[in-house]
Amino acid sequence: MWDEVSPLGEVTGGRDGNVGDEEESESRDGEREERGEPQHRKEGRTRLGQSLYYVSLFFEAVSVFVVGAVTRRIGRDDSLWVFGARGGSDFGENSKYLYLSVAADRTDIRPVWVTKNRDIVRELQTHGYEAYHAFSPRGIWLQLRAGTVFLTHNLKDVNRFAVGGATLVMLWHGVPLKHVSWDAELAERPRPVRALSRYLYDQYDLVTLTGSGARESFRTGFGLGDDHFAETGYPRTDVFFEEIPGATLCTDETELRRVERLAADHDVWLYMPTFRENPAARAPNHVDFAALEELFAERDAYLVVKLHPKEELDTDLSAFEHLVELPPSVDVYPLLAATDGLITDYSSVLFDYLLLDRPVVCYAYDLAAYRAERGFYYDYDEVTPGPVAHEFDGVLAALETALDGDDDDEFAAARRTVRERFFDGDSGGYADAVYRAVSERRG
Repeated sequence: MWDEVSPLGEVTGGRDGNVGDEEESESRDGEREERGEPQHRKEGRTRLGQSLYYVSLFFEAVSVFVVGAVTRRIGRDDSLWVFGARGGSDFGENSKYLYLSVAADRTDIRPVWVTKNRDIVRELQTHGYEAYHAFSPRGIWLQLRAGTVFLTHNLKDVNRFAVGGATLVMLWHGVPLKHVSWDAELAERPRPVRALSRYLYDQYDLVTLTGSGARESFRTGFGLGDDHFAETGYPRTDVFFEEIPGATLCTDETELRRVERLAADHDVWLYMPTFRENPAARAPNHVDFAALEELFAERDAYLVVKLHPKEELDTDLSAFEHLVELPPSVDVYPLLAATDGLITDYSSVLFDYLLLDRPVVCYAYDLAAYRAERGFYYDYDEVTPGPVAHEFDGVLAALETALDGDDDDEFAAARRTVRERFFDGDSGGYADAVYRAVSERRG
């Protein structure tokens, strides 16, 4: 079969710095602008992209309605659960860890992974898991039959034309610091787009949260009532507390093991900045990697750099002995527990990392501009329990203090406060909690 062509401006999962066709389009716009693309070409391409997006959104809503009407009449298989993630491109996020948990422990459920990546299908099948291309005949049939479908971003995580009428569970992909969906770009869309998007959002039967502290941001961002939410925690963070069989499938296990070997004898920190649409504002342009190499080498420690899949480093980190670049496609969650500290900015990994109760340094060099552009749900200073640097020298100073052990963990109490605010439980078992919540919802 064919791979689905993704339209520009997908809205059914909201705007997020980690994924989104609209952001990818805007990223390309910025790169073309840097190369001097004529304005009339850019405007023409943007209008074409918007037209394709409107048509795609219309057919998505119609498909969900028609398929839903038919499958509700003939019934779906409650024991068949279908999982997808990140636009169908990856085996990752909360869907991955829930899928692995169900496959290992729930004999009453038949878990099936669907994707638009044939390499993922082959690897999962090779290891004994059931997986299909989302647009293959078998994949389409199973999505038409599935009683429950799990998503992390939007309906394009699966075959959006085949899941109407299923119980749709949005696992999402992080506590949102930044405004999403109806609190972001959706409210500014043309009225027909808002109407179609509202219909699609209303199809979500359940949205999982880390805790009650995140409920209000999701309530306004998704525009759903309180009965649509369940505080279960995120299955992807179960790997902090227990070994998850299959956690390293469909990722670069060699790189993961390399970092784990380093962590056995050295301090290892991780740098994970969020994605920015403007190429000039992206994090690598504001980092002195040579200075980081000197700092970590003096302490025989290592810094692992993990960028967004849409970003590339201009600096070759292989020239440095104590800096390690992870391929953007690597699932970082299996190695987070091996690290000793995190450097980030506005990424949701900040919140997940609090479950490990380890030092966090925030490098917010563009805080005012980023906050004005994206909007925040929370006061940044209140939810960043560690040093916040606005200049790179401040990052170096904070790292020196943390690596030298001179702070006596002065931010431990602040980390606990933020962790208790956003997590109702901090000891794992989140996949099991989602299973129970879904089972209760389906009756």
